[in-house]
Amino acid sequence: MPKYWLPWLVGMPAESSLAICSMMFGGVFERFPKLRVAFAHGGGAFPFTIGRIEHAFHVRADLVAIDNTKNPRSYLARGNMPARFFVDSLVHDPDALKLLLRLFGPQRVAFGSDYPFPLGEAHPGKLIESLKLSAKEKAQVLSGTAREFLGL
Repeated sequence: MPKYWLPWLVGMPAESSLAICSMMFGGVFERFPKLRVAFAHGGGAFPFTIGRIEHAFHVRADLVAIDNTKNPRSYLARGNMPARFFVDSLVHDPDALKLLLRLFGPQRVAFGSDYPFPLGEAHPGKLIESLKLSAKEKAQVLSGTAREFLGL
């Protein structure tokens, strides 16, 4: 893993997905409905594996849904209701950010910069600004979501 800087490139995204799945399948969000959790780097690999995760929930419930029988996709945005947990916007790819906004809703995607680390955005906020979002959605992601999460 250390060769090619893989702990940072693929290890951290996998660990974030592992944490999200553990909290969902373990029933943490059900037992603590007011718990507010934010995951860095767009939730890691989770948004891109939700189809596989949900499929496993349906076809191997005997292994997946042993502590929580709620569909993993139900924790994501539905209609006007945002996702159950927060992620940041630091994904370095416009299509990945669009997917986050669709899966979580702008109310659950917070501006992320990863400053001062080397994988941070060189120009924080540039990716968000580059998307064709409404002024309201941009403002939400650039500051509104973080303010809501922090109770400001």
